[in-house]
Amino acid sequence: MDALRNALDRRRGGTHYSDRMHRILGVCHDCGLLWHEERVRYADGQSLMMRIDDVEPEGQVVVTPQYEKYGLRVRPRVLDRVRKLGSHFAFALNVSSAAVEVDGNVVYVRVPRADAEAAATLTFEDAWDVAPDIPRGSLLLGIDEDGQQLLLDMTAPTSAHAAVIGMTGSGKSTLIRTMMLSAQSVEGCRVALFDPSGGLEPLSGHPSVWRGGMFRDARSCELGLEALAATIGRNRGSLIFVAVDEVPDLVAQRPRIKDHVARIAQAGRHAGMHLILGAQHPLASELGSTTLRNVAVRLVGRVADHSAAYQATGRRDSGAALLRGRGDFIVVNGSTLRHFQAAHTRPDLLTAWSARYPPRPPRMPVRPERDAAEGASRGISGTGRPLDEIPASIVREIRRYQRRHGDAPSLNWVYRLTKKRLSTGGFGREKAQRAIEVAATGGGE
Repeated sequence: MDALRNALDRRRGGTHYSDRMHRILGVCHDCGLLWHEERVRYADGQSLMMRIDDVEPEGQVVVTPQYEKYGLRVRPRVLDRVRKLGSHFAFALNVSSAAVEVDGNVVYVRVPRADAEAAATLTFEDAWDVAPDIPRGSLLLGIDEDGQQLLLDMTAPTSAHAAVIGMTGSGKSTLIRTMMLSAQSVEGCRVALFDPSGGLEPLSGHPSVWRGGMFRDARSCELGLEALAATIGRNRGSLIFVAVDEVPDLVAQRPRIKDHVARIAQAGRHAGMHLILGAQHPLASELGSTTLRNVAVRLVGRVADHSAAYQATGRRDSGAALLRGRGDFIVVNGSTLRHFQAAHTRPDLLTAWSARYPPRPPRMPVRPERDAAEGASRGISGTGRPLDEIPASIVREIRRYQRRHGDAPSLNWVYRLTKKRLSTGGFGREKAQRAIEVAATGGGE
């Protein structure tokens, strides 16, 4: 008894852990699973019987921000029966729920902590500081149950695209924001932001944002995704993370978004494009099973029931229906399943980020033929959003450079000039080229 208590009670100040372990073992005993007698020898007309333990405690209790995990060594002959005892363990421990999970050769009984609400908050900075040298192409998720930083390597062939699924309060949008902020904090990555709910807006002013801002309404998201899908096969060696939150809402308003997402999911990896799709429920009805086959990674938070958990993860034993929300997630990738606590971006961090990189709307792609037809059907003339006007002061500086050097400046020179002179930031390649053309043709005055 003392040995068991010392092995289980980390606090050394009571019997909380050892008492719960004894209750778990008591359930196994009452169900006839704790041990059995086995004949080991037969001699002189008598059988020598030996008691064989089928369920034994394994190591120390693992304490995570939201759970306590009690490890058991379970013989294969009773494993299937032990895995069905979750409700029995919950009743014996007087908790709302308990899950039974198999992790290698150890079976864990997962019990929710009563003080998890205060302990569950994990900040972005805390998760980042565990291992700050995050490689290019990996996104920060949070901290796993071993206290290690958990990254998602989007450049690996088996994890090119990911879906983040969870109900309101699960932390879905917070996790997507954490992933995008980590991408912006690593050099050499670009991000494309599509979010009708506006949760990603504080990140929309960073120089790494594709087309300079966040696409918000359904029509602009359709234009942006169409333009992004059209670049597949043109750009090589680039790396861009495409975050699309509230996918069902966008597809309901603009059904063609489904086709653009399918195109990126199918061929985007070869062009360096990696999708992060967000939804409050599984996406099979909106995107189709063919598209979802290319989205191998599922980051699943709290869902409605066991049916939704199965649809979201593709597994019956995921335990997603018992997740508690507030950043309590599992990551499923093929046969791999891991629990983790998603990192939370504090409001003051987002405020400081927005002050340094003020949020901006995107430069809208132009689609003349279809925009004109759609506008005509609504009684609106024009072909969509006009191109941004080049400031006259920038045109004069380009001409001064041309007179002094006898040649047009480079695109990098225009970018540095505009970044220094304009509060909206430096010109991208397309706008810088247009500024040079305006200066050469005598416009802009």
